[in-house]
Order: sequence, then structure tokens, then C-alpha cells
Amino acid sequence: MYRGFLRSMFVCSLLLGFACSLWAKPGREFYASDIRESMEKGDKLAILMVHFGSAYPEARTQVLDVMNKRVKEAFPDVEVRQAYSARSVVSRLRAQGVWVQLPADALVELRDQGFTHVIIQPTIIIEGVEMEAIRKEAEQRKGLFKDLRVGNPLLYDDADYEAVMKAVSSPSGVTKNGAKLLVAHGTYHASNSAYAKLGYMFQTKGMKDYYTGTREGFPTIENVGEQMRQAGHKRVQLIPFMFVLIRGTENTVTDFWQKGLRQQGFDVDIYLKPLGENPAIRSLFIDHIRFAMKYKRATIFDRKKLYTH
Repeated sequence: MYRGFLRSMFVCSLLLGFACSLWAKPGREFYASDIRESMEKGDKLAILMVHFGSAYPEARTQVLDVMNKRVKEAFPDVEVRQAYSARSVVSRLRAQGVWVQLPADALVELRDQGFTHVIIQPTIIIEGVEMEAIRKEAEQRKGLFKDLRVGNPLLYDDADYEAVMKAVSSPSGVTKNGAKLLVAHGTYHASNSAYAKLGYMFQTKGMKDYYTGTREGFPTIENVGEQMRQAGHKRVQLIPFMFVLIRGTENTVTDFWQKGLRQQGFDVDIYLKPLGENPAIRSLFIDHIRFAMKYKRATIFDRKKLYTH
């Protein structure tokens, strides 16, 4: 019986050691796996930047094209392509004679051109509806490649939140006095809580003048207005919390908040620059690509296997 106990303890120690070596420090859903080390002679690596997209030329040239360029500069030996995830935007552009691919089209083309390893990096803000669609598309087409990975959205782990807090508070043009309010679309998806978390972290990290709000979810304009009023703020600067600004976005989100807060008695101005023009935000997306190159996302079934022995 004692020998059986020792044998069981030995097996458990082996399993524990295996688990410690397998799972990466960044979280249980990732494990160390360098994509370059898995490549053989003749294999080809590509990065597919997936943007929500924009039908406005200035947004594409000032934000999306610049993001793609920065990725190419960061990974000069890797092929960099782009695709838009918004079908409505792609259809509109194609009607104008501008050819932009959907992610599925881009992946098939990469396969046809001999690419064997691909990292998809979305410029999406939260792990919401868009990320869910991108991950599902990747899952459906993973058989086209030896290795297909999807990088994380802007806000994923706590380190991302802290990096974003630093990035949005540092650019010139962000006022030093008064309240700073980051406004986002918001979503019906459970991931909308990411915006509330960001606002809470601003407060707990001592950045008491920073708030977050959404057009289609919590925190609402009533919630945030009351918060700022209780803090004694009379002046508010709106900071769009979107990767790209388009005219429609300004009307439905920024204009909504500007009009609503003025009705509540606040003096309001707008910092009219999207997240995609912020160098620190672009760098964070590049860091996500580097992470995806070093770590692979495990499925829930992979994780459960560690606890079945």
C-alpha cells in the first residue's frame, strides 16, 4: 500500500512538472509555442491584419494603412496582408472600385500562395462579437495551414488595460484639467463589461479624472454624468475610444455624448483623434503579434486534460 502511495505521488509530480513547463505565465489559456521554431524548410509565415474597416479614404490612409506599415516595420521578414471584417464596409468599397478582402478570402489566397503559418491580428478593442466571428472563421479554416493563430484584441488581460490607460492619458491635446471621458460604441455582448472594468481601473489607479461610457450599454450617459457631477466636474473632454473614426461614428457616439452632457449642464469639448492614431496603441497591437508568435491559445478541452489525472 505504501509503495502504491509513493507511485501515485511520483506520477502526480511528473504531471505537475509537465503542466508547469507547458502552460505559459500569461495565463492558463496559453502555452509556450514559438511559431518560427515549428517551421520547416519551405514553410512561409504571414501576418493578416484584420480591421473592422472604413469606407472613408482619410480613415484608411491615416489609421489603417499606418497600422499595417508599422507592423511591416516591426516584422520586416514576414509577409503582411490586410482584410476587413465588416461585410457592409467591404461591399461599399467594392462598389466604389476599391478591392478589399474579407478574412476568409485573404486566408484562402494565402494558402494558395504557399503560406503555411499565419497569425491573424485584429485591431478590435474588446473580446466581443467581432472577435468571436474572427475566431470562428479561423477555426473553420485552420486545416488550410500547419499553424493558424489569432492575436488578442486591444483589451485582453490586466496588463493591456494598464497599457491602454497610460496610452490614452499621454497624448498632447488631452486636457490636464477637468474630466476625461472615453466614449465607445458599446455592445449587447457580455464583453461590454470591459468598458466598466477600464473605468474602474482608472479610479483604483488614482486617475480619478478619467471615466468610461458607452452608447449602447453600461456605463450609460446618466451613470457617468452623475459620477462626474458628484466629483465636482463642470468641464468634460470627450475622447473617442474607437480604433477608427468615421462620420457615422461621430454622429452616433461622440455627438450623442456631447449633446447629452451639455443638456446636463457640462461644458464639453472633443479630442477628435481615434485610438489608431496613437503610437502607443499601435505598439500594443504589435506586442500582441509578438505574443501570438511565442504562445499558442489552448482550447478548453486542452486545459481540462491537465485535471483529469
